[in-house]
Amino acid sequence: MLKEYLLSQGSGTVRWSHGMPGVQICRFSLPEPVQEPLRPIPVCGAPLQFEVLFCLTGRLAVRPLQGTSYTVEAPAIFLLSDSSALRSCQYSENLGGILIAVDAKAAKESLVTVCSTLGMRLDTRIVKQKMTARNGCMALCGTPWTQSFFETVRYLSEQEQERYSVFKSVELLYLLCTEVSESDESFSGSGCPVSHSLLEVKVYIQTHLSDKLTIAFLCKQFSLSPTFLKEGFRRAYGMPIHSFLVQQRLRRAQELICTTRMPIQQIAQAVGYEGMSQFNAAFKREYGMTPGQHRKMSETATLRPF
Repeated sequence: MLKEYLLSQGSGTVRWSHGMPGVQICRFSLPEPVQEPLRPIPVCGAPLQFEVLFCLTGRLAVRPLQGTSYTVEAPAIFLLSDSSALRSCQYSENLGGILIAVDAKAAKESLVTVCSTLGMRLDTRIVKQKMTARNGCMALCGTPWTQSFFETVRYLSEQEQERYSVFKSVELLYLLCTEVSESDESFSGSGCPVSHSLLEVKVYIQTHLSDKLTIAFLCKQFSLSPTFLKEGFRRAYGMPIHSFLVQQRLRRAQELICTTRMPIQQIAQAVGYEGMSQFNAAFKREYGMTPGQHRKMSETATLRPF
């Protein structure tokens, strides 16, 4: 698959490392290619093989055996499975990013550890079924999940970006098991229809956690009245908009504390807290311990996945 494709490149920078058992990490940077025919992509025949390409620069043109061709252009995420039916691909511009190659069978114990730690259940057989229904590949771009990833990764060092990409690859496989998507006609957990404008507000909050977000600002940004925004958001998502903002900030903070070595003060700023005392108090209310205690606990866990 893409792993073999990168290994076949004679130029550029391709660096491989191991994230955890059964998982390989590849950071790559390929120069602008000379004009050449499309290179074939070997389709891996081993069962339960997945590859997640976090495309940070450039673009990749993908040509399946059936259906129309499409382009994966940065910032975007491309997921491949062993059931992929690709004829060829060709990159343009300076293609660069991080590739996570997962051998689900070899990584089974590590995946179980990660998911149990986070209270998730990952069934790779369901993931494979979902991927097979999509001809074994899918591109993600412009969704709240992808926007959140690319917003966060720019704060991290190269090593932390790679660890974070492993973590998000596991999360992506988990999301494929649940696969709950939002659309203009979607319903919230409370059973109320969610208007397009409220979906836009929710996505904006999730992808701008470091910004100073107020009711007045959001109303101006989306041309909404304060009453509609506050009451509509509470009905649609079952909580006040301020509570949702705090929840999202603290979840992102916990994620960064567990998966990176960013200083806690920098994490606080990255999720929108200007003062450490306010951040510490909010985090302790949510998780029963300070951010420092949470990091110490995650670093000393006996079954640490990374």
